[in-house]
Amino acid sequence: MPSEPSTSFRQRQLPDDQEVYCFAPLDKIPGVAHAYTTRNGPLFPAEADVGAAMYKHLAVKLGCRDVAWCRQVHGDVVLPIRRGGCAGEADGLVTDQPGLAVLGRSADCALILAVDIGGRVVGMAHASWRSTIKRIAVHLIEILQKDFGVDPANVIACVGPSAGPDQYEVGRDVYDAAVEHLGPDAKHFFIKTNQPDKWHMDLWSANAAQLMQAGVAFMNLYTARVCTIERNDLFPSRRVEGAKAQRFAAIIGLRNT
Repeated sequence: MPSEPSTSFRQRQLPDDQEVYCFAPLDKIPGVAHAYTTRNGPLFPAEADVGAAMYKHLAVKLGCRDVAWCRQVHGDVVLPIRRGGCAGEADGLVTDQPGLAVLGRSADCALILAVDIGGRVVGMAHASWRSTIKRIAVHLIEILQKDFGVDPANVIACVGPSAGPDQYEVGRDVYDAAVEHLGPDAKHFFIKTNQPDKWHMDLWSANAAQLMQAGVAFMNLYTARVCTIERNDLFPSRRVEGAKAQRFAAIIGLRNT
């Protein structure tokens, strides 16, 4: 049986009755809007720029005038931005502009949302396995701190749905790359399967560990604990559907003032 979502990750209806999920701790921050879309809410094409009008429509429904996104390339670049539209090739975006949301897309990768507890700055990171071993979560917090003056101890960070640790099978190339980039402790993010040179990778724990390494307090860290492979009825999964998989989105922004 699929595992149940974390109690902090809750279903919500948008004004048009589309279904999204939200993290309760983020809902408590005044002026901040966010959502993870589902099959019962808006899904998006695999090509980033094709969904531009749909991204803006979603942002407006959440109370933001505009939205920024990026062409995700499974790297470690996080960009500070102050205007909407495509920000180019990157895997993370951070903004402090009222009325502007940032959006990431996924079909198995973890989408991380972060916000300072004062509701001044919001950020998103797309944590594929490649981005994870390049420490995308650390870079997200570093940009919040370096470019916007946010103390990492005052950041709430949430790791969204992704391929889960019971289902996300990877080969030796992924295992070796993780150990090479993250050090020998990376082995703790893998569980050996019964197949030769096959492991299950735990994206949730790997990114949570990086967020804490970057200074996020344990009590400010939340994980949806929803596997997109197990819950393909709710979220798209490239592992299950192949190239035809659409994308769900994670969006966070500062509402219009």
